[in-house]
Amino acid sequence: MFHKATKDLAKQLAPDGDLLPVSSLIDQDRFRPLYLVRRKPKRFWMIHHRYYKTGFRLSDILVPGQDSRNLDVQDSHSITVEDCTDGRVEWTIKLPEDFVSTEVTVAASTSQVKSIKVKRAEVSPADLVFLQERKINMDHSFIKDLRKRRENLYVVNEAVQALEETKLQKVNTMEGTILNEIYVRFSLKGTRGSKRVIVIPTDCVLAFRIKPLIIQSESWGISHHPDEETFAADGVTVDSGYSPDGGMGDLEREVEKECAELSQLSTDLRAKFLKSIIAVIINSDLLQELTLKLEEAFEDADKCELKSENPDLEDLLNNLQDSEGSINLDLVGPVLYTLQALGELTEDQLLRLAQSVEKQIVSKQLALVKSILKQDFHLKDAFSLDAKLVSSLQEEELNITKAMIGLGGVTLQRNGPSFTGTGDLAAFSALSALYVALYALHLLSRSD
Repeated sequence: MFHKATKDLAKQLAPDGDLLPVSSLIDQDRFRPLYLVRRKPKRFWMIHHRYYKTGFRLSDILVPGQDSRNLDVQDSHSITVEDCTDGRVEWTIKLPEDFVSTEVTVAASTSQVKSIKVKRAEVSPADLVFLQERKINMDHSFIKDLRKRRENLYVVNEAVQALEETKLQKVNTMEGTILNEIYVRFSLKGTRGSKRVIVIPTDCVLAFRIKPLIIQSESWGISHHPDEETFAADGVTVDSGYSPDGGMGDLEREVEKECAELSQLSTDLRAKFLKSIIAVIINSDLLQELTLKLEEAFEDADKCELKSENPDLEDLLNNLQDSEGSINLDLVGPVLYTLQALGELTEDQLLRLAQSVEKQIVSKQLALVKSILKQDFHLKDAFSLDAKLVSSLQEEELNITKAMIGLGGVTLQRNGPSFTGTGDLAAFSALSALYVALYALHLLSRSD
């Protein structure tokens, strides 16, 4: 719920996408100005890069200096975000004249905030230049580890913070919708009329902007090019993942490798894992919670504890570790891979995915999506689909499938007895994430 609210806020304040939402309320303090964040190479089916907290400030990795100058973090005028609820949420963004002279109103989901005032805090450019007089401590364990992993490093130069304590509410009152039907069918929490409240504290960081940190020997600087690499001077470039030019072959090899451990699970464990995955598909808050938890486990298994107060995650987390609490990274990896793919899908796609599992049509959808991904997305012409793959789906099943694929950017059309599809390169990445999710669900839902 918190992440959805921050994503909506960031999107409205900065439609160009350079304002990044904070994903976790508990970690928000690590995204203040002058804190460092890192970015891992993304897989080609990921639409957005993922940024992770480090817990370090820029000054922590610099050789100690003799200066006593206080760094200046400048605050802007306050920004008021209001909503009006009448069956759906309407967000109205009003900005001061010296920020952006516009007013935007947009429909949101069932997440509701009566009113939230935020401010923009940014680092003085002069302070960043002043800090460059101090060298990077290349012997710092964090820098050594980062260099070994070839991960890029960024410094937060601007943050959007809550000006006062605010209550964020989520109310599920969507009677007669697909959402409630799925909630009822799977007997999960979140039925009609349910309400959740999160209190956003004063000065809570909701979104942030970053600048790449470029390190050359002991010297460093700030880049204005978002994709510039931190350790480019080493002469090694970071592999950003598979290229769409590789087509379906690369994707098949990747997903088979990443999900291999899931195929080895017993029937009992597959059922338990599937139950938890369905729970996070339906509940985006659980999806966010579990993803962050497993990312933390994958980064430092010795310091991470896999626990959750939610019973829907209990079986999964218990089976990702032994009786002494040692985490099985061989299992955490494919589960996290699946969750990251699910995180790339829209809420509507996730709901239809849950329906597909219930109707036991995942294997048919997997074959259909695979056939679509084999098409040449460089061409704008429509492509033909295997009639057998489409005819294997009943009318309702086909409607669910068409809607789910359509939300990924590929349109399916009936031409007499046959079907054709149209899509572009952007759709390739979006549909690839759906393929990953379908592949994992197919493995977990097998009865053999």
